[in-house]
Amino acid sequence: MGSVNRISPLKVRVFGACRLRYRYQYIDKQEGRVRPRLRPADTAGSLVHRVLCDFFSKVEEPERTRDRLFAMFQDGWDALSARYHRVPGVELHHENSLRQLSHFAAGFDLKARPFMVEPYFQVEVEPGVLLFGRLDRLDEEPDGTLHIIDYKTGTQPEEIDPSQLVLYAILVEAKLGRIVSKASFWYLDDGTVWTTEFSEEDKSRAREELLATAREMDSVTEYPPTIGPHCAFCPYLKVCEVRSEIAEARAREGW
Repeated sequence: MGSVNRISPLKVRVFGACRLRYRYQYIDKQEGRVRPRLRPADTAGSLVHRVLCDFFSKVEEPERTRDRLFAMFQDGWDALSARYHRVPGVELHHENSLRQLSHFAAGFDLKARPFMVEPYFQVEVEPGVLLFGRLDRLDEEPDGTLHIIDYKTGTQPEEIDPSQLVLYAILVEAKLGRIVSKASFWYLDDGTVWTTEFSEEDKSRAREELLATAREMDSVTEYPPTIGPHCAFCPYLKVCEVRSEIAEARAREGW
């Protein structure tokens, strides 16, 4: 490969889900041709993530209470209110976020001591291929291995794709020289947890698939759309060149 190919777990996921979105997000956006349009729900979700990060990284353990968590969220929400207070239904996002934090406070240890909070890593997994990403949280297991935790401001879907998590595991191990034994999605909307364990074979296979994807990204010239329920949450839906077909599919299939 010629120039360095910078790849993140999100970039890999987008490339696999819809090539047209990949073009919008990683080619057209870089050239200033399109801009994403984030929904208020996306902004509320980002705020919940930021509050959880600050709660564990900046608040002393004795002061970590449910009330403190809620107060930190409200401070962040008030800072956003000037921008979003006129958006229809915005209060529903406020209530949903508070419910998510309530589930978190009830179901998880507020006094926990994460190994790292929102660490950013980048490593060269092969000459010319740079893997990078930011994790929500890393915990240390009793046996000394590491546990990746990814907060999700939603409910657990019927089918869960762990491919993004195993790429984070590869990233962490390469950067820290520590074994990642497991990874979890914490679904804040209903307080459920999904956990998977990684074998060395899992990580080796994921690394080979990552390198194959990197080569494909370098050579791809066509970007066909993949229409499905994921389109409803795409930040490029408003500018998508097949949005009329998406609208027809949503009406027909009920998503």
